[in-house]
Amino acid sequence: MLDEHLYSLSVNGRILTSVLMLKGAETAYAYGYLKTEEILQPEEIESVMVDDPDISVLTRDTRQVLLPKKTVVSGCGGTASYLDVAKLPALDHPVNPADASLKGFSFPPGVISEGGFSAAVLTGTARFPADDTGLSQAADKAIGASLMKKADLSSAILVISSKTSADIVRKALFAGIPAVVSKYPATTLAKSTADAGHLTVICEPSL
Repeated sequence: MLDEHLYSLSVNGRILTSVLMLKGAETAYAYGYLKTEEILQPEEIESVMVDDPDISVLTRDTRQVLLPKKTVVSGCGGTASYLDVAKLPALDHPVNPADASLKGFSFPPGVISEGGFSAAVLTGTARFPADDTGLSQAADKAIGASLMKKADLSSAILVISSKTSADIVRKALFAGIPAVVSKYPATTLAKSTADAGHLTVICEPSL
């Protein structure tokens, strides 16, 4: 059985979100979530303290007022919503699918066989894998681990064990990762969002 826990993530004493995820890599999750939700850049983080169930982030400038940027917009009364691609970054370093090397890469079967999800950031010199109960959490942990190591993400790829969704594309764009690879076809919204942000979506059935 997967060991799921409830965590709260706070910045400078203010709780930003609560999340259910697997125990471990909490600091990486904080770095990844804050980056992919466009709340904080890695260099703005002074420290991360984990005292289960609290993940407490302290910034270098404690006077900052931090709010997530809303790229998913809801209409009056919640009757309409849409993904505002105008608020997403557009990358200037797209990846040619032929250049996205997965040589020797495979996801470990453990968490996936239990119904969980896996993600990994692959650079030319390093791999940053992560597993979790949700794909977003796994992606944030993988991205966060790469950020903590100051990896160059300008030509990296994000590999995921599930279908590419618009949310994963959004996270990759904010992280500056120019390609997402999955064994399944992307959703239509993911493809249009990726096209708008000049991100390459790759379907690799052999993954």
